Amino acid sequence: MSNKVEVDETRFGELKDKVVVLTGGANGIGASIVQYLTNAGAFVVFGDYDEAAGKALVDSFAGVSNTPVFVRMDVSKYSDNIILFKTALERYDCIDHAVANAGILERGAWFDPSLTLESVETPDTDQVIQINLLGTLYFTRIALVYLREHRVPGDDKSITLISSAAGFRDSPGLFTYQCSKHGLVGLLRTTRLLFHERENVRINAICPGIVDSQMTTSIIDSFKATGQAINTPAHVARHIVNLQIAGPDMWGKGIYVEGGRGWEFLGGIDATMGTWLGDEPTERLRMHLQHGAGWQIK
Repeated sequence: MSNKVEVDETRFGELKDKVVVLTGGANGIGASIVQYLTNAGAFVVFGDYDEAAGKALVDSFAGVSNTPVFVRMDVSKYSDNIILFKTALERYDCIDHAVANAGILERGAWFDPSLTLESVETPDTDQVIQINLLGTLYFTRIALVYLREHRVPGDDKSITLISSAAGFRDSPGLFTYQCSKHGLVGLLRTTRLLFHERENVRINAICPGIVDSQMTTSIIDSFKATGQAINTPAHVARHIVNLQIAGPDMWGKGIYVEGGRGWEFLGGIDATMGTWLGDEPTERLRMHLQHGAGWQIK
């Protein structure tokens, strides 16, 4: 069975009148998500730290009946995430889908070879962890509660996390960035069964390769020089929007996106555990999961 993930843009219209909340919506992938959703007829409430870009994106939809709503926010602040969701619920009375898109690249120099006994006493910045990982934990916790509000039987609800190829492969030098993106894959794995069984909420993660965007201007040329498949923001946004119309069986998935094409990879990791870990420990771990998962779902 193929693990290729196909995007069906002809179905994006099914999101008409749905309410979607996302972070990091003013630029890059986030702005493209806002564009796809608004063009599909969805009601979008998006947050971002970049107020000028956020307002400009809203202005670009002037005159449209479902003009997106912008909320200036810092995703590393719990209260700002609350305000984002409150804004959406108060305006539209329910929320259908949530996308934790905000993130930044590596900052600081955690393992600087010039560190000395004196300089190592001062910690480096933890901004990447605060925004990429803790901010997404905040967002996901709050989203789960707000998705319940005014829900009726049959409503499809989903949360999408934005990790990275750095969430499952080596990315030398991206010390805090790789930690944060691995953490988001871990967040998916620890919540996917719980959210599905207890909440009937689908949670998935998109893990893009390199994206040609404002965030990668300092490194993109090196990727292009080696002939690697480069994503545009629209390439990734299409896969994110596609998850929202994918249906009830699309949950707990990790999708790698490269040059606009997508592949589900977590199923392969799980299915081949006996190969890379060994049959005996794999059997014990699977028995532990089978018998130990119940307490998590209650």
